[in-house]
Amino acid sequence: MNLRELQQHKRAITVDGVVKESRPVGCASPSWLACYPNFQDALRGGETSFRALPHFAKLPILKRTSTNPEAQAVVTSVILNEVRAAYVELNTTCVVEAVESYLSVGMHSENLQNIRSTILDTVVAQFPHVTVPQVARPPCLLSPGKGIFLDGWQRFFAYLSRDDKTIPLLAVDWPVLYERLASNPPEDGKTATNLPR
Repeated sequence: MNLRELQQHKRAITVDGVVKESRPVGCASPSWLACYPNFQDALRGGETSFRALPHFAKLPILKRTSTNPEAQAVVTSVILNEVRAAYVELNTTCVVEAVESYLSVGMHSENLQNIRSTILDTVVAQFPHVTVPQVARPPCLLSPGKGIFLDGWQRFFAYLSRDDKTIPLLAVDWPVLYERLASNPPEDGKTATNLPR
C-alpha cells in the first residue's frame, strides 16, 4: 500500500458505538500524546476531542477543574470542547503489566515478579466488587510524564478485583486544558489547584 492509499484509509473514532470522527490510519502521533509513553500507541487510536467524550468519561476531568462539577459541567464542557483527549479501553493484562512496572521501579530483587504480584494482590483484596458501575465505567485518568494514574487508582483496583476484561483509560492534553480554564474561569471562581502543568 503506498502513502496515498494509506492516507485515504481512516480510523474510526467511536463513542458509545457512534462514529464521532476519524483520523488517517498510520498518521504520526500528535505531539500532545508524547507525554503518555506507557499507552501512547493505543491512545493514538482513540484520539478525539473533549466534546466527543461521553459524559461519564468527562466527569473525572470536571471534578479536577471545579469545586462543583455537576453545576459547571455545561459551561466547562463548552470551554474545553476542542481540547484533545484519548479515551480507550485496554486489555486488563496490558494495563496490569504497565502498573506493575511502574510500582517496581527502583526495586532490586531476583524475585521481582513475585513481589509485583504480591503488591497487586494485596491491594486488590481491599476493594469490594460493587464500588464502580458495571456499565458506563468511569475511566482511570492517565498521568502525563512517567506516572500511571493521575486519578483513578481506586477505580483501577476495583475493576481488577472483579476481573473486568478491560480497563477504561483517559488521556488529556493538560497544558491546553489548563490554558483554556485560566482564560475562562468557571463561574464559581474556583479552579482546581492540582491540575498538572
